[in-house]
Amino acid sequence: MYWWWSRGESTSGGSVMSAIKFTYKDNHVILSFGADNAKLNVLSTEVLLELEEHIDKAASLPEATLLLITSSKENCFIAGADINEIKSLDDEEKTMQVLEKAHAIFAKLENLSIPTVAYIDGVCLGGGLELALCCDYRIATDNSKTKLGLPEVSLGILPGFGGTQRLPKVVGLQESLKMILTGAPISSKKALKIGLINTIIPIGYENFKLDPFLDDVVAGRVKNEHADSLLERFSPGRTLIFNTARKDLLKKTKGHYPAPLSALDVIEQTVDSSLEVGLNIEKEAFCKLAVSEISKNLIGLFFNNEMLKKEWGSDGEVASVSQVAVVGAGVMGGGIAWLFSKIDIAVRMKDISWEQIGVGMVQINKIYAGYKKRHRMGRLEIESKTSLVSYTLDYSGFKKCDFVVEAVVENMDLKKKIFAQIEENVKEGTILATNTSSLSVTEMATALKNPENLVGMHFFNPVNRMPLVEVIAGEKTSASAIATTVALAKKAGKTAVVVADCPGFLVNRILIPYMNEAAHMLDAGADFEQIDQVIEHFGMPMGPFVLADEVGLDVGYKVAKILEDGYGERMKVAKVLDVAYNEHGLLGKKSEEGFYLHDESERERNHRIEGMVDSELTQSDESLIIDRLILMMVNEASKCLEESVVANVSSLDMAMIMGTGFPPFRGGLLKYADSYGIQNIVDKLTQFESEVGMRFKPSTLLVQMAADKQTFYKGV
Repeated sequence: MYWWWSRGESTSGGSVMSAIKFTYKDNHVILSFGADNAKLNVLSTEVLLELEEHIDKAASLPEATLLLITSSKENCFIAGADINEIKSLDDEEKTMQVLEKAHAIFAKLENLSIPTVAYIDGVCLGGGLELALCCDYRIATDNSKTKLGLPEVSLGILPGFGGTQRLPKVVGLQESLKMILTGAPISSKKALKIGLINTIIPIGYENFKLDPFLDDVVAGRVKNEHADSLLERFSPGRTLIFNTARKDLLKKTKGHYPAPLSALDVIEQTVDSSLEVGLNIEKEAFCKLAVSEISKNLIGLFFNNEMLKKEWGSDGEVASVSQVAVVGAGVMGGGIAWLFSKIDIAVRMKDISWEQIGVGMVQINKIYAGYKKRHRMGRLEIESKTSLVSYTLDYSGFKKCDFVVEAVVENMDLKKKIFAQIEENVKEGTILATNTSSLSVTEMATALKNPENLVGMHFFNPVNRMPLVEVIAGEKTSASAIATTVALAKKAGKTAVVVADCPGFLVNRILIPYMNEAAHMLDAGADFEQIDQVIEHFGMPMGPFVLADEVGLDVGYKVAKILEDGYGERMKVAKVLDVAYNEHGLLGKKSEEGFYLHDESERERNHRIEGMVDSELTQSDESLIIDRLILMMVNEASKCLEESVVANVSSLDMAMIMGTGFPPFRGGLLKYADSYGIQNIVDKLTQFESEVGMRFKPSTLLVQMAADKQTFYKGV
């Protein structure tokens, strides 16, 4: 039976017929969302049908003077529609039936003869905000958890409960486009500024502020003033707004994400339409997007991410961490120190000279300056957080630290020496973490008396922007060290993936062969600029040679050599990488010359590269480029699963998206593999093995999956 008419079990596992409490007091109807068996309030099928019953009941009360919608859940008004139900939509006609019913319920609320008020405390997202927009008035608390937004585009859909139509009428065209096209939520303060809410009530003052506001509503003393600008009132101004928004969207999405473009089309098409006409156009656009492969991929990633948030990598005890030290005050060390100060943890930063300390200080101040410029933090807050960072040239103060992160250059002997020194200067039980990108944590631990305290904590550069942290378990790493490191990463707002100790760990082990294969193709005469263009068109944030320049050819080459030493001939470093770095001293962007020539704002082809290969560079078939590079990653990823380097498929895919920028619209590396077809991959890898060499030999896992007609994700 289709989900709209199923009245049985909710997606959270129990009946939600009591998801909304109906109260009638002093001629006020109060609808309080808050099912006992659910963590968050969501607008599932059953909840919406229950809402309809309550609205009908309210409409039948002749003495009623007001309807108030609120929530009993802490920090949550309504988190949105039920994403499981959206995921299940697979037919446009049935999806339209779903929307028609939802819109009918929302219309009943909107057309009530009595004033309606939404009292918002906590998250109010997606369908939750669309519900609030159907109310005559909206109040929000100043709770830091109160966020209002329409994040649907992040799931490959657009607001389907009227958001594209009602929001512009309330806050104006420009502000509504910002919210809908980015999906970014806003604070209650911002919501008041743009006219989305009527007033803010400070936390703790509800009893003093709410009732007088409701009295004013009933008495007709509260007026809604819909915002727009002079630019929005006339056709040329609107045209400019829409053209600018479209240009910005295409630059950002490169056309890979249809949802924001569709939302823009809907709003532009209906800007002067009646609500009824506009809602019909919105519904049609939603139906097309909701059943699309891209939407299913993005929703799948949403659930993968939610699952990853619940994983801890071990059942060890999480130790308390109140003070941290960072050894190595370079760009990475400075970024790590900044991260801990941001979450109000005292940080002690050490290096061998004040000059080097200065590099770390500059990095910290640079990141906070960006926060101030974007109005994410004020001066006083920044001063408070930077005051948490102290500096030293020795190990003074380390006895107070619960956690120490090493962030020096990738040299095993140096790291061993430093960890031996650190261990002598910290208290018993202090967890020691290395920010290595590829070196063995197990070997590093041999320098310690207590190797169980050492764990890998691989941040990605830049620390303030990259969401991923690899937590590496050495052979003797304790369960507590793993759990504490994961907890600390999560507290810092990072996504932590626990991986086994092997050369390159997970992300670099998969990424470096991809970059190396691009270089092998260049050695054979493929044009490096074309390779970059094709891979960017595939959806990667940048091509492999641009990435090599960004990372630094010295860094990339050294990591590639570590993988060659670890895995042998199948990861042999391409000749051009060796020549460019070792013979010509090219470093990439930091020296202004790599595969490209770089200045402050532009890059151009470095024609010197053509003289570093033996073949004349020619154009290649685009599908060949994609297959050689992407299937190389798929093959190595399957080997990682074979060897239990990572716990599961979803964690691997999230790591590749967050660590390399693998295009989310494709659902992840292994979701892409499923779409390509496992047998097709095995056939293509076998072909490349015969034509190019043994580095393309299909993994045992892929061969077995093809034989058994399996996929990485069930149901594909």
